[in-house]
Amino acid sequence: MKKHTFFTILLIVFIAVFLQLSWTLAETENGETDNDTLLENISLFTEILAYIEQEHLDNPEAKELMEGAIRGMLRTLDSYSQYIPDYLTFRTQNQGNYGGLGMTVGMRDDMITVITPFKGNPADLAGVQNGDIISQIDGESTAVMTLDEAVDLLRGEPGTSVSITLIRPKVRQPIEVSITREVIRIPNVEKEIIGDNLGYLKINQFLQTTPDDVDKALEELIEQNVKGIILDLRFNPGGLLSSAVAISSDFLEPGKLVVYSKGIEKREDFHAEGPARENFPLIVLVNGGSASASEIVAGAIKDHGRGLVMGNKTFGKASVQKVFPLSDSKAAVKLTVARYYTPSGVDIDKIGVMPDVETAYFSRSEQQMQVKLRNHQKIKTFVQENGDDVLSKIFDAEHASRDDREAAKLLRKYRRLTDSLTEEQIILSDIGIKFAIALETQNIKDDIVHDPQVVAAMEQMKVLELFAKQN
Repeated sequence: MKKHTFFTILLIVFIAVFLQLSWTLAETENGETDNDTLLENISLFTEILAYIEQEHLDNPEAKELMEGAIRGMLRTLDSYSQYIPDYLTFRTQNQGNYGGLGMTVGMRDDMITVITPFKGNPADLAGVQNGDIISQIDGESTAVMTLDEAVDLLRGEPGTSVSITLIRPKVRQPIEVSITREVIRIPNVEKEIIGDNLGYLKINQFLQTTPDDVDKALEELIEQNVKGIILDLRFNPGGLLSSAVAISSDFLEPGKLVVYSKGIEKREDFHAEGPARENFPLIVLVNGGSASASEIVAGAIKDHGRGLVMGNKTFGKASVQKVFPLSDSKAAVKLTVARYYTPSGVDIDKIGVMPDVETAYFSRSEQQMQVKLRNHQKIKTFVQENGDDVLSKIFDAEHASRDDREAAKLLRKYRRLTDSLTEEQIILSDIGIKFAIALETQNIKDDIVHDPQVVAAMEQMKVLELFAKQN
């Protein structure tokens, strides 16, 4: 009797709420309302609810049952709309000392997908790669999880571990890894002088402080009379729209359209703000880990022809979410209310940003070989025996005269290293092995100048410089 009373009350309340909603629906173009369709579906819902009451062997909790219905309704909308049962916790969860894996994830084809494993952090060191699909977290399937639910499970106290199962394209068997959470600290901006006096500027995330960090870095690079800038947005999962607009303003003329959003009611334009900087040659590096604010910057630079975008197609996430607290409740609902478009009208959220020039990084098999070389003793020994500047020495040796005995001796050592790795079935190109050595040295610049996509960008910059001189 008690169960019957509960469901009767639940049905009455549910119907009353949806009838009130139906009366407030806007009229369609035909002058008719959606009331009939809505009432038909309410009838269907209540019939199913009645069967649950009468036939299901369990006695479901009211809150669990209705929250499940709400989550299912939101899941049909898109991957980012979400029911938030505890809004206070949601607002404060990014404060305090939380542990993580050092990676960002997003939804791709309704699957929890790794966007960016940040270099040197737990996920990266465990071999997690961009594009990996997380199928399970601590043995629980992610198939029906929202993005926020998955993130909540991945986070936790520093020092605790979490087990994740990865599905990797072109790899037959699932990959299971256990990763210990750490407090993640990632610098917003990194800069170096590389190649023939080129400025290298890497933005890792778009936070409130990032525009000031970029301004300072650009000023320092320009003071050193760099010939051009390589702006690295690879593996950057995005962040604040305001930050993306401010950083785009460093490269575009004032007043140029950076991005616009379109929702139900209106279009909103965001323009570059002055003053404009020197119009130096610019190359932007992107890949499948570039998302959101990264795509806004890359799309604006590409559409206005301000620079050359190189790399691989970006992730394709540029939807706008807004949180609506629910009346008489501690809960809230997060809904997608708009999407971002590049100045030429490309819906970033659908296809991402296509580079002007596609350049290869490492193939899947080469990336697997790179993982095998992480902390490999032979690489460690080679660096210890030949010095932390061994890559510079190899470069000089490769360009030395044939009579230089020291150069020839070093090159023989390098060949013995590559031969011994081949015997272990670790087969990589010359640039792949040098990149593995770069990761072992303490010289940060080594990681940059031996990255194949950066190498390609430096070569392309020479073409841009030649073109600029001719014009």
